Amino acid sequence: MQVLLFAARGIDLPTIGLLMALYSGLVVALELPTGGLADQLGRRRTMLLASVFLVASPLIAAFAQVWWHFALVSVASAIGRALGSGPVEAWYVDTVRAADSTASLRTGISWGWAVECLGLGLFAIVGGAVPQFFGGLRGDGVLTPFSVPALAAAAVAAVSLVAHAALMTETRRSAAGSARAAARAVPGQIAHGVRLAGRDPVIRRLVVRTAAVGLAINTLETLSPLQFADLLGGAERGATAYGLLAAGAFLGTAAGSAAAPALCRIRSSEPLSVAAIGTGLSTVALGALALSAAGVGGFALAAVAYLATYVLAGPSGPLAAEALHNRVGAGERATLVSVASLALQLGGFVGSLGVSWLAAWAGYAYGWVAATLALTVAALVTVGAQRASRLPVAVPPTEVVAAGRQ
Repeated sequence: MQVLLFAARGIDLPTIGLLMALYSGLVVALELPTGGLADQLGRRRTMLLASVFLVASPLIAAFAQVWWHFALVSVASAIGRALGSGPVEAWYVDTVRAADSTASLRTGISWGWAVECLGLGLFAIVGGAVPQFFGGLRGDGVLTPFSVPALAAAAVAAVSLVAHAALMTETRRSAAGSARAAARAVPGQIAHGVRLAGRDPVIRRLVVRTAAVGLAINTLETLSPLQFADLLGGAERGATAYGLLAAGAFLGTAAGSAAAPALCRIRSSEPLSVAAIGTGLSTVALGALALSAAGVGGFALAAVAYLATYVLAGPSGPLAAEALHNRVGAGERATLVSVASLALQLGGFVGSLGVSWLAAWAGYAYGWVAATLALTVAALVTVGAQRASRLPVAVPPTEVVAAGRQ
């Protein structure tokens, strides 16, 4: 929808690409510093700061007219995205563990992921339908039909800000420290988190898994609209089909995430074993897309495979997140979430450049094969993480980084 707003304001495709690159580059650059900030400054304060940017970004976009207005949108979106990537989940885990150090995180994390995906799916449907009811707005006016979803997003973000302010509470210790002291401690916090990610065998494998998933999902999101257009004989039909399937993918991921606790109860299965099986089955579904790209089965096979990839992968994300949280303490939790988020984005970056180039040069089928191999790697390292998780933690996670509290 944002791309359509760009186009309605006369922003050409190369400039749109630069704006997206600006957003992606800033998120990558800010991911670790903002994760460290959340561990030092406190989850609540960091999330409230993120919420301010997440309200401002779509609000500016709704009224933006020229390229530099949209550059401000990209900057605000990137700051909000980076600041908000870990605090809420880290706060939830801290709160649960403070009440009961042995409590299971699975249900809460799974439902959190499910609700997030459900919201994205519903907004994709509503956001795609709303502009047609505001066709009377001029394309060159203060507001265009595509500005309305942006205003709706700003309103939802404002409600979210109020909810975070009202519902997120922290102990005095967890929220202690001035902003200046927290900022000074961030470099040490980042170094500590990166060392922990490299030292702990489970976290190390989970980070590799996340990068591989990022590559596969980015390839899926890049190639599927183009393949659907080819299979249906036109860009317009392909765009319509992809819009519906993308909304279905969010809803399918929500269903898969919500099912994670129940799947783990089947024969008392270990969480990472369930995650590995889900990733493996998702790999098979993604491989079916390679067959449709080669002309086998056509659009029906491609659509079913596309949706199945997301549904089957749904349980894996929250279960891997639970395994990560079980290996770290409160003092580094948000930093490690940011390390995983950075791995996801870097994997996506490799997919957007390398796999897209491969698909353009050799054909869509080869792009799908590369993505399938990436998911295969993700499944295998998840199995490795499960085996490593049976071993004791070599170095107990610290609750705080001492240097950051001095």
